[in-house]
Amino acid sequence: MKRFILKEYGSWGVMLMSFAAGLVAAGRFNATVGAALFSLALFINAKQALTVWMRSPAGDRWIPRTVFLGQMVLAIIMMTKVVENNIPQILPYVGIPLVYLLCLTLLGEHALLTEVSGFVLLSLSSLIGRFASSGVIDPRLFLAVAVFFTAGVFKVRIQFRKELRYRVMMIAYAAGSVVLYITFGLPLLLLVPLIDNVLFALILYRTGLSTTGWLEVGKGVVFLVLLSFIYV
Repeated sequence: MKRFILKEYGSWGVMLMSFAAGLVAAGRFNATVGAALFSLALFINAKQALTVWMRSPAGDRWIPRTVFLGQMVLAIIMMTKVVENNIPQILPYVGIPLVYLLCLTLLGEHALLTEVSGFVLLSLSSLIGRFASSGVIDPRLFLAVAVFFTAGVFKVRIQFRKELRYRVMMIAYAAGSVVLYITFGLPLLLLVPLIDNVLFALILYRTGLSTTGWLEVGKGVVFLVLLSFIYV
């Protein structure tokens, strides 16, 4: 069953830090938080079974299909318990995982649009984390978290391919992030860690992939600390 465990540590990291952002914003913790986190983990891990299902020969697809559907059903049941009577307020966000599944199916796992929609989906954990701990649905928090963490997609692209177009995209994304934050009244202080992304796009300083991973984790932690100052 090890082949059905998602080993994308970056994805797990973004999900956990996004969820933590929701808890930081709420400033509290309760028993529902554990159920919400476990449900999100099932949703995220189900991607592995889905990709195995998509890549398997026709005769071997029933096992990954069963694992995928089993995780999804259990996750949906648990999440329904978490949101209880607030399903109508959560429903508008259901389109985000649907967009990701559509991109994954039609464009492939490593298409830029698939990766961007995937990080937006992972960032949705912030919305669930805040709701589970406080009962508040905070779309501005979700936007702030999604814009911040999705920047990592472009940095990793630059790291692997070092193409000019991705460097330009990274700088344009950073500028667009500032515009979005100003438009929705979000504190620009939260974007300070993204200065590293702009520097990387401009000068391509050398660093190993492992170092980049830990640097992204560090930036995520700084983001959470800055967020805690804002939501105090």
